[in-house]
Amino acid sequence: MQPPASLSFANRIARYLVLAVSSLLTFGFSQVKAQSYTWENYNAIIFGNLNIQGEIEGRTLVGGNLTGSNSSNFGIGLPSGTSTTDKTLVVGGNISSGNPLQLNKGSLYLGGTNGRTVNYNGGGSQISQSTDLSTLKQAFLSESANLKSLATDSVVTSSTNGQPGPVTFTATAGSDGLAVFSISADAIFGSNLSQQIGLVANGATNIVINVSGTTVNWIQNAGNMVGDFTSDYWQAHIVWNFYEATTINLGSHQFNGSILAPNATITTSNNIDGAVIANNLNLTGEVHLPSSSSANSYAGYRAQAVPEPGSALLLAVAGLIILTRRRSNLRR
Repeated sequence: MQPPASLSFANRIARYLVLAVSSLLTFGFSQVKAQSYTWENYNAIIFGNLNIQGEIEGRTLVGGNLTGSNSSNFGIGLPSGTSTTDKTLVVGGNISSGNPLQLNKGSLYLGGTNGRTVNYNGGGSQISQSTDLSTLKQAFLSESANLKSLATDSVVTSSTNGQPGPVTFTATAGSDGLAVFSISADAIFGSNLSQQIGLVANGATNIVINVSGTTVNWIQNAGNMVGDFTSDYWQAHIVWNFYEATTINLGSHQFNGSILAPNATITTSNNIDGAVIANNLNLTGEVHLPSSSSANSYAGYRAQAVPEPGSALLLAVAGLIILTRRRSNLRR
């Protein structure tokens, strides 16, 4: 059957946009990929403040202040050969006093004052740089809204008899390999009946989990993530999109997959195996890279790179590609 003319036109537009964006990426970003502010490059992107008592294995981008008196580690998972001028730790505000920080690769780019010693174990230095992440935050808010608009095609099952049981995410991917779930935070993180949280991928290649709820509290009695959720592949190909959350408390649970929560303050006392994009982060634990030899963070489902401020046109064009492709697939 011949597809509708509007669908054919949409596909043609998508092809032209792919070519345009590919050219921009090739000629505009290939030489500075490690410096562009994307969640492929940064393990943690925090628009406000970061309070850390632990470690972030990859690169860290903070729009506000960095606090926490312990001797925290940054960039320990970046590969050997990382440039001494790499933007491994970028802080737009001030760094509070405390024990020495360990910057294992690259340099510190600081907009405010530094109240403590930084040990540059990879030969870097402190470099003055003003950093304003307000435009970048708007870009990620748009990204979160785009993911929320995707049609749900996969199901979550849980206990129905009042007894504790597994919560199972069963994927039904579209032709693009993407599976989309929609679930309330309370149903998985706030329920005493949530014995464990598992995934049946069913041949999907990427997963988006849209989570509703302004306050997310992963209670102590709720189960942990198990099975495929804990695999290297799926931690790198899942985005938990907390599109309306303002407060997220993960407690002492380990979290698996990328977190997109641009308006939220996240608090955790355990590790996060995935990229973190949040308004504020209170971290007593570690944020992990996919492996100890990888320079890239967890990107999750993503066909475009959120650019640094000043490249909003690229974001708009690339975002249109995602929506056009997804809507085309849904109409087939």
